[in-house]
Amino acid sequence: MASMARTARKAVAAPSGTIHRSIQLLRAAFADLGARVPLPEMERLAIMINEAMSAGARSFHTPEHVFDLVDPGNPHTTLAALFHDLVYYQVDQGFTAQIGDAIKGSIESRDGALWLRETEDRGLAICAAIFGFHAGEQLSPFGGMNEFLSALVMHRKLGGVLGDRDLVPATACIEATIPFRKPDTAGRTPAEQLEARLLAANVSLRLGLPRKSIEQAVQWAVTFANRDVANFSEKEVTRFLDNTWKLLPETNPSLRTQGVYSIRSYRAALQKMNGFLRALDPSTIFAQYHGAPPDREYRQMRARGERNVRTAREYLGIKLLTAAVLEALAEISGGDTPVALFMGDLGAQKKGSRLEDYLPQFTPPPDTKLDQTLHDLLAHGRASASSFDLQNSPLSLYIYLHLGADGFRDFLDAAQKMFAGDLSPRVFLDSLPADMVASIAEGCARMAFTRSEALLPYAALRRRSG
Repeated sequence: MASMARTARKAVAAPSGTIHRSIQLLRAAFADLGARVPLPEMERLAIMINEAMSAGARSFHTPEHVFDLVDPGNPHTTLAALFHDLVYYQVDQGFTAQIGDAIKGSIESRDGALWLRETEDRGLAICAAIFGFHAGEQLSPFGGMNEFLSALVMHRKLGGVLGDRDLVPATACIEATIPFRKPDTAGRTPAEQLEARLLAANVSLRLGLPRKSIEQAVQWAVTFANRDVANFSEKEVTRFLDNTWKLLPETNPSLRTQGVYSIRSYRAALQKMNGFLRALDPSTIFAQYHGAPPDREYRQMRARGERNVRTAREYLGIKLLTAAVLEALAEISGGDTPVALFMGDLGAQKKGSRLEDYLPQFTPPPDTKLDQTLHDLLAHGRASASSFDLQNSPLSLYIYLHLGADGFRDFLDAAQKMFAGDLSPRVFLDSLPADMVASIAEGCARMAFTRSEALLPYAALRRRSG
């Protein structure tokens, strides 16, 4: 009977919740590093990690993102994965209670900004040395603040059970996740700069790390950082755009309220992401250090990253132009309003409940230049739906078929002038093909029937002018 009971216990799968998985990862990492940590303490750590990464504002930097980064064979990068995104100050609008308690003696808030205090603390000294920060320095949200504070929490929580030889490599991995950095004025890559800071810290803080261990730590850090942005090297651009869309509600609070976010706030979110992608240098996405990753793999990652960024720029461009058309129609008919009033609810299935139900069929002339990849993205959509936007883009496709691959860029420039206040909504609309705008205005009048008295006369006027 006892043997049968043991067999039955073995057949039961381990719990698979995010807290359970976090505990299992901590347990394996501590065991590999020879650290004795009581299970109740592992539980407290796992709860802290999941509490921080399950904040309501997060839609991408969640516990599931941690599991994507874990390398079961490397306890140092496992710890980095668990701790690297604990702090996301501007999105979470502060710290959870546990994280705030862990770092309260090391930072101070002045005029809404965070500043690094001068304290006698080895964990803080190690983090500051590895990140290149100094006491009295203002921490920048876009200059490693979140990564630095996440690493500091790791030192506060694990400093009593792990030594420098284990915490330093994990800290280096977290530092390497500061994204999209260019070489310095001396031509040193971020990985080479990290190596230099580790070598200096090894002397100044008496870390006692062999040179080979420092080089290994930087290799691990580069591999970990590349995995953190692996979405950019997705083989399918639809999956890359999926994660791009998950980021939008994190940095645009208005999009978190399904059904009532306005046309202007939706446009502003797209405009912000479009601006980021336009400014992004694809060569800064991935890193290589001392053959990690191998040349062939690195070239493939960079090539896919460049392709995905290029396609996403085009996709964001046509989506932004679509938002501009809706915003202009809203402005000439009464002002900004929820997207759902003009477009319909996201989950609506009944015929006539969505704007695209009122758009006529349109076949572009044979000489219209279209990008097949972009066409398919608009027609069939990203890999999955989001909480605030359709998976496919029928209205954007309708506009794209009318304007073509080259034409929509010219009108996007006009849209940007409208956003800046240098072009009126009416002049912007009048610059677009008359029949296209008239059809969209008529569809909007059917959906937003409270605005039909303004939209239908404008549609009729455009048809006569066309």
